[in-house]
Amino acid sequence: MNIRTRLFLALLCLTSTFAVCQTAWEQDHEAGVKAAKAAHFAEAETLLSKSVETARKQGEVNPLLARSLLDLGEVYRTEGKYALAPPCYDEALQINTKQYGADSLQVAEVLNAQAEFSKTLNDFGTAEPLLLRALEIRQKKGRNADAEIANSESDLGELYTSTGNYDKASELLQNALATRTKELGPEHESVAQTLEALGNLDKKLGKDKEAEDMFRRAVGIFGKTVGGEHPDYANAMESLATFYSERQQYDLAEPLLGRVLEIREKVFGPDHHDVAVSLDALGLVKLQRNQHAEAASLYERALTIWGQILGQDSPELSADLNNLALCYESQGKGKIAEALWRKAIANDEKGLPTDSVDLASDMQSLGQYYILSNRASDALPLLKRALDIRTKSLGATALETQKTMQTYATALRLLNRVPEAEELESKAKRPASTNSTGR
Repeated sequence: MNIRTRLFLALLCLTSTFAVCQTAWEQDHEAGVKAAKAAHFAEAETLLSKSVETARKQGEVNPLLARSLLDLGEVYRTEGKYALAPPCYDEALQINTKQYGADSLQVAEVLNAQAEFSKTLNDFGTAEPLLLRALEIRQKKGRNADAEIANSESDLGELYTSTGNYDKASELLQNALATRTKELGPEHESVAQTLEALGNLDKKLGKDKEAEDMFRRAVGIFGKTVGGEHPDYANAMESLATFYSERQQYDLAEPLLGRVLEIREKVFGPDHHDVAVSLDALGLVKLQRNQHAEAASLYERALTIWGQILGQDSPELSADLNNLALCYESQGKGKIAEALWRKAIANDEKGLPTDSVDLASDMQSLGQYYILSNRASDALPLLKRALDIRTKSLGATALETQKTMQTYATALRLLNRVPEAEELESKAKRPASTNSTGR
């Protein structure tokens, strides 16, 4: 056998091996993507992990590997396995940058995924430049990237709604809705996603009728497309329920939130990020309805999950600690409530700026408890600091500042510092209650 023949046979064998590997990759990858779309995430993780292993056999820099890594990272993010997702995104970005260039649509897709991961953790400062870069790349590609542009616009619009940049959010979300409706039809799940985002924006702007309509439309579309057991359906239902809760329509909110919790527990298990979100939302409704024992049970569960995800000293736990303290105080368990408020303040002081309004809120809550417990001297330094923070951050005439001013004046009166109390009371133009209702 001559050299040319041996080379031909070797090339034929290599080509055959590559084809077998690609076929195996396609089978696992397609099945994994299908499982993820159906919200069967454990199955999706297994299949996509196998597709990653298969793709690696073809070399460390190839588009199949990048595709599998990106999709696996998205599954990890959805499952709440936050330590595992970033390495997948990072490697996919490196591969796509080498393979296609830094200004490619493939790179933009990974940047968008990295941004959504940061948004999941409320890290909007990291997410914004990633989304802006992805949008810039996609806009350079013109009409061929219309669907991708709409993805970036919708995700960036959601971010701007969360950060209070409502004008930018409105423009981006309206553009995304128009494009998605035209390209995909009015009953597509991507249209429902943008409708839900617009509902959240309308809610922030006080457009109640428009917001409720957007949420209801989103729930309806998701129910038809992904079904009533899917996380996307649960997310839209939660948005509608939260809308009702914030308007004190608890009879409408509570059954929806209960259903959302059922779906999430079934899909994700009992210790997932989204389960904790549901427990928080349902706990707040129970608290507002004075169902304190039930609310306490929900907040206890939520705090366990948040502690596992974020760490026990994270300021993200402080709102739940505050609300759980209110539950226990209402049940006459003052010592437990005091310890929880102190923990909330300690977490705030470790992780938040010294002038944080959330820190002021927790100090206000503990100060009010001390007043009701005839411990005005313990309340005074907390209320003084809360008043300083709120005056600086919100202004002297803001409702929250006025509440703290009144509470501080009450503490001064109890300590027989009447002239100081009267001076504060003259500045407090609005009456303030000493009862907190959660946050």
